[in-house]
Amino acid sequence: VWRGTDSVLGRQVAIKLIDLRTVPDESGAARFEREARATAGLSHEGVVTVHDSGVEDHTAYLVMELLPGPSLAERIAAGPVPVDEVVEVGRQVAAALEAAHARGLVHRDIKPGNIAYAADGRVRVLDFGITQLAESTGSQSLTATHTVVGTAEYLAPEQALGGRVDGRADLYSLGLVLYECLAGRVPFLGETDADTALARLNRDPTDLLRLRPTLPYGLAPLIHRLLSRKPDD
Repeated sequence: VWRGTDSVLGRQVAIKLIDLRTVPDESGAARFEREARATAGLSHEGVVTVHDSGVEDHTAYLVMELLPGPSLAERIAAGPVPVDEVVEVGRQVAAALEAAHARGLVHRDIKPGNIAYAADGRVRVLDFGITQLAESTGSQSLTATHTVVGTAEYLAPEQALGGRVDGRADLYSLGLVLYECLAGRVPFLGETDADTALARLNRDPTDLLRLRPTLPYGLAPLIHRLLSRKPDD
């Protein structure tokens, strides 16, 4: 992803590029096109704005709103995130996900690195590159692929098992993000990506109130409910 200048409108933009010659099959190009279409179709203040996309010779490109940052991952690395800020991030990301799910889109890779601060101080959700489309309009149900897709630390249990995924998987991942914001670390971490992904199937996260005893009433139970192993919960 590069910083660029829109010479027509005179504005700074972000340009995401992929060399199609390095893609071993057509899935990479299709995934890139899906990201462009999915993001451009979401006109929501919590989703990064797409200005343009296309292919130039062997290079596919996506021109987006330039976010000054930091990413939420960088924000967490800088030290404890104030509770009020965590709550506001949660509200904004949840609203963006609600808009995506209403269009039958499941992000599948919600993590601090895919959430960034914009110039207006709000956060934007980025990188819809592994989004899956619903089977039919208005439905969040997806066809099971038996393929694990996403980032190990932030997978929902049903993702880790390669099972059927719907919008609730994004909510589980949001719970992990909020937990990390408050605890400074993810609740499940193993020696390998596989260990990390499967750890959530075998044990419960440490109670947030043990780590942050002064959290406002109701916040820790809400986050732990997001981290329920069963989607129905």
